[in-house]
Amino acid sequence: MKISNEIKVALLAIGAIALGFWGFKFLKGINVLTASQTFYVKYTNVDQLRPSSPVFIRGLQVGMVKNLYIDDKDDKTIIAMLNIDRGVDIPKDAVATIIGLTLMGGKAIEIVITNPCEGNCAESGDYLTGDSKSFLQTVVGDPTQIDAYTDRLRAGLSINIDSLARVNPNGVASSIDALDNSLKNIEKITEQFNQILALNKASIGLIANNLASVSGTVKANDKNISDAIANLAEITKQLKAAGFDQTTVKASNALDSITLSLNTLRSTLSSTTKAINRVDTLAQHLVQGQGLVGKTLTDEELYNNLLSSTRHLHLLLQDFRMHPERYTKVRLKFFGKHKSPKYANPVDDPAYQMLVDSLERAYSKQLKN
Repeated sequence: MKISNEIKVALLAIGAIALGFWGFKFLKGINVLTASQTFYVKYTNVDQLRPSSPVFIRGLQVGMVKNLYIDDKDDKTIIAMLNIDRGVDIPKDAVATIIGLTLMGGKAIEIVITNPCEGNCAESGDYLTGDSKSFLQTVVGDPTQIDAYTDRLRAGLSINIDSLARVNPNGVASSIDALDNSLKNIEKITEQFNQILALNKASIGLIANNLASVSGTVKANDKNISDAIANLAEITKQLKAAGFDQTTVKASNALDSITLSLNTLRSTLSSTTKAINRVDTLAQHLVQGQGLVGKTLTDEELYNNLLSSTRHLHLLLQDFRMHPERYTKVRLKFFGKHKSPKYANPVDDPAYQMLVDSLERAYSKQLKN
């Protein structure tokens, strides 16, 4: 049996609606595909507990929080509705404790069972005892035991270095010994450097005296150096007054301009020659029928194909003019079958007859040639 498209679409829509309903209920903490039982717990503070938060028994997830709402009889009490998988037996004296999952604030409910369920199991719809713990209490336990943990940690860290060396010679003790040896080596190097300075004290003093002598010589000839600099300045001033520097600059600028003009002219002639050669090459390719433009000018088959395409385009435009509804209307098929009208040749159109006559004349002319 062949299934129609309408039935397929209907089945797909029903499946999508069912999947969306299941996902919506699952996000609210209700799994419609699994049988479950409902329990209620009263809290004075739920500590940011949210619907769909998990419910654990000794680390095993057995359900989720279905809903949270304020008790109508007591505005200070919040009731949590727990959706627990069917088949999980919970005693009536079990405690539903709110615990912290992470430091970021995620919350869950841990059902603490002290005694097994023996004839006093809670039924669906019963209320359980509620309690809450912080994240630190969840990880460590009783806060009063933190001192015991810190004392144990302090006792573990207070270990003698000698005992570490006996247990592991290549461990922390060896690193401390290496650091001590490095400090001793630095002290020896500093002492040797002081000895070298003491031995070369006389040489260093002689070098300082030589530098002082050179400085004294320069200072004694200070007037002569100043006169030489003044003479050079006077000569430069006289050359500038004579205009020698300006004449040299003008001549240099003129030569640079002539050289630049010659280079520009040479570049222009070279570019012109290249352009002429390219035009000549392009003309030869066109004459020989190379490339798209050359084939268009010389290939008769390409000309015939273009002529045929133009004629078909005329026919398409003619059909569009006579039956515009074929190209402007969009028809959508939802149910049932849609039958399009058959194609009708535009033989009664005068423009079509004119086009046929022109095609016949062109074909006759081609046969004569």
